[in-house]
Amino acid sequence: MGSVNIDAEDSISIKDFEGGNSIQVRVSVTEKEKAEYEKGKTVTVIHEGGKMTGRIVSEPIEISKKKEGEKITLSLIVEKS
Repeated sequence: MGSVNIDAEDSISIKDFEGGNSIQVRVSVTEKEKAEYEKGKTVTVIHEGGKMTGRIVSEPIEISKKKEGEKITLSLIVEKS
């Protein structure tokens, strides 16, 4: 299961998520980890040490291409599960 970190300063997104709304997040992953972030997969949402479970409800959008040995940045929509 993949994980998504929400910045401590992003209290609006975490309140939306806790309230049942979906949120948009970005994650940086290796090519090998990319399969953990497909639509329908479960992820752990981490905020200020707390953990909640979420589900990816969108197809991942690749917003930065990887160069040799670098990570890929994906944009995802996640909802609380």
